[in-house]
Amino acid sequence: MAVLYGTKVGMTRVFDGDQVVPVTVIECTPNEVVQVKTKDHDGADALKVAVGARKKNTSKAVAGEFKKAGVELRSFLKEVPVQGEAKAGAKLTVSLLDAAKLCNIIGWNKGRGFAGVMKRHNFSGHKATHGTMGHRTPGSVGCRMDPGKTFKGQRMAGRFGSEQTTIKNLKIVSIDAEKNLVIVKGAIPGPNGGLIAITQN
Repeated sequence: MAVLYGTKVGMTRVFDGDQVVPVTVIECTPNEVVQVKTKDHDGADALKVAVGARKKNTSKAVAGEFKKAGVELRSFLKEVPVQGEAKAGAKLTVSLLDAAKLCNIIGWNKGRGFAGVMKRHNFSGHKATHGTMGHRTPGSVGCRMDPGKTFKGQRMAGRFGSEQTTIKNLKIVSIDAEKNLVIVKGAIPGPNGGLIAITQN
């Protein structure tokens, strides 16, 4: 399985004949291998790769990993299955992807902080008439004497967003190997500049 990390650039559109196709542009700068993990030593065969833009504030321990592999400091360290060249300092590029195959996109959607039930769960709210005291409140959340509790899973206000989301079976419109760009059809989760993982079987 091919796994490649990149950052979301934004959305645009391309023309397929007379049809307008909405697409998302993903910049996949080469994922540099920092460490090669083996089943005997680490419990699994995997590659630890450096992805994202350069990061200034890095702990000495993490910076030492980059220095040992001869790789510049990056924002993230991620593990991917062994693919391509399995040695420290090697680079995983967009050449790993097959434009003829569908791909899955894993992203982290926008964090919206603490949100009420209308924004978080699409509640309709209460009537906007005289006497209404809580226009955007959830209303009753529990029972009376029997069973006398609020059931687990009750939809309430709380933290909204900043969750991992996977969009499956997206078509790759084109791959630009020179500019390290992958263009996929449709929308993907996350803000512009957010970390994105592209997987292909």
